[in-house]
Amino acid sequence: MALVLLLSRQAAPPTNDTRPSLIVQVVDPVWLPIPGATVTIKPVSGKEKSSTGQTDYDGYAKFWVTGDQNYVVEAKITGFKTKRLKGIYLYEPTKTTSTSETAYIQLRLKLSQKPLVVY
Repeated sequence: MALVLLLSRQAAPPTNDTRPSLIVQVVDPVWLPIPGATVTIKPVSGKEKSSTGQTDYDGYAKFWVTGDQNYVVEAKITGFKTKRLKGIYLYEPTKTTSTSETAYIQLRLKLSQKPLVVY
C-alpha cells in the first residue's frame, strides 16, 4: 500500500536552506518506521541519473529531484519484500508559488517470510 501526495518543486542542490523535492518514508506491516532501508529514485525518461539514499531513524529518505517527469521509486531491506512504485509523476511547481513544495510517499513493506511462532 502506498500513500502518495504529488506536489513538488524544481530540483535544487541539497543545502541547508533548500527543502527536498521528494521525501519517502518506509514502514513495516504495523506502520512502524524502518531505518536503514535503501530507497532508489529512477527517472523513467533516462534524462537524469538515479538517486539512492538510506532511510533515517524515522524511516525517511530525502531527495532533491526535478519535477515534470515520471519516476520509479523502490525500497528494499533484508527481511522484507522489495516494494516498487512505477509511474510516479512529480509536477513542476507553478511560477506563482512563492514557497517550495515537497512530495511525500509512504511505502509499506511486507515481510519476506512468514513470521516464526514460538510456543
